[in-house]
Amino acid sequence: MSRTKPALGPRERMTYPSPSTLVSPIVLRDAIRQAWVRETSADPSGWTEANPAWGQCAVTALIVQDFLGGELLRCEVNSTSHYWNKLSSGDELDLTSHQFGPQFRPGRSELRSRGYVLGFADTVTRYQRLSRSVRRMLRRWVPTTAMDHA
Repeated sequence: MSRTKPALGPRERMTYPSPSTLVSPIVLRDAIRQAWVRETSADPSGWTEANPAWGQCAVTALIVQDFLGGELLRCEVNSTSHYWNKLSSGDELDLTSHQFGPQFRPGRSELRSRGYVLGFADTVTRYQRLSRSVRRMLRRWVPTTAMDHA
């Protein structure tokens, strides 16, 4: 990563500038989906190739924020945290909602800081692994100069 993002307390908010002109949301989505593996899931025993989004929400939301900016949203689904993104445009982007099935609708959401989400050692490890894989894929698909700025 070419810039350091400060860790924030659980009640702090931060919106990152959007480098969305560098990587399109569709290309980013495709790279993330191809990079999901059992080891990047919060629930590796429940992860399957048929549902590769399972347990990937926090790390996926962090990577979307890396590239597209915005804020992190969280809700509870069956006593489990679910994360997705609110982009600077105000649009919400949830690349992992399908892990819960086609009828899923998020409940009451709350903002979470990047520092809070990265406050869990397991999440940091999974995020770093997924980030490396996504960036490797994007280097093959996106001009190198664009990747240097993300």
